Amino acid sequence: MQPMLAVTAPHPGIIYINGRFSGEVSRAQPLLRPVCPTGALYLDYRPLTRACEAMTRRIVFSGGAPLQESVESAEDVRAVLWPGNVTELELLPEPRAQPPRTFSPSGHEFRLEGLPPRLSCDGRALCTLPDGAELPEPHLLPEGAILLGRASEGMYLLSMDPDFRGETGFLRARQIDLEGDGRIRAIVAPGDTVGHAALETWQLTGEGLQLLSSQSAWAQGAPRWPQTPVQTAMAAVEAALAGLDAEAEGYLAPALRRNFSTDRLREACDLCVEMKYAPPDSRPCVGLLRLEGGNLARVAPLYYRCTASGGPQGPYQIDLFEFP
Repeated sequence: MQPMLAVTAPHPGIIYINGRFSGEVSRAQPLLRPVCPTGALYLDYRPLTRACEAMTRRIVFSGGAPLQESVESAEDVRAVLWPGNVTELELLPEPRAQPPRTFSPSGHEFRLEGLPPRLSCDGRALCTLPDGAELPEPHLLPEGAILLGRASEGMYLLSMDPDFRGETGFLRARQIDLEGDGRIRAIVAPGDTVGHAALETWQLTGEGLQLLSSQSAWAQGAPRWPQTPVQTAMAAVEAALAGLDAEAEGYLAPALRRNFSTDRLREACDLCVEMKYAPPDSRPCVGLLRLEGGNLARVAPLYYRCTASGGPQGPYQIDLFEFP
């Protein structure tokens, strides 16, 4: 089968492959092109905005797929090998430098600059903050100080000693709130199909952040049970990966439940994803993604068959799982 290349980038741009113009690319619109199964591939990305820099990278193919050492050497490229001989390359060009942002609580100058954003206090480097981090709001507590801010897909919290000399802890969650008694409430949500979450309670001590309790919760206040066959298959894998065997088995029809171990799902992948490109055959399937390196992952199809059963965890149950 002819190997295919799918290229994406965070900002609109144009792609040259081996010196020849190949087309336009963006995050939502990948560039699809057939490629030679062996040999070096030179990718030239030229952005159409001022948000990032241009980049050129060399990826070596062998047997229809990129060599792992070739991908790992290109630190700002992420590769996913999909069924059907499709290689997806996500280009991560260097963002253009932004003006530093500063604020001065209690006479201390904090500086947020660079991408990813780096925070410093009075000239001392503290830590790297999540993508999209906004300037934090300082809070003084008896045991130290807290910097609380928003970032992409949630919030972050940085705890420091009372004199702002250094950090003592870091927390990232979907929502973080400071209670009147000084305790910290955080909602940690992985963003899965059903909406699992954990409600955590933290307290700032002289040594840093201390976890007081953690209890299961729902990100939306109630479970969003899957309503389609593909959502049902994904929810079953996600529950198994989270160690929720009873929930995972609840998506299975009784006959499959008696003869199937959720350990097989945990052993098969690190993450469950929807299929982005046409699988090898027409049977319905979801993708089992397995990391093979820091920049490289491989997706295998997990074929399934669902029947309408009207169970307590949605209108469908799975009566067949078939691994490749």
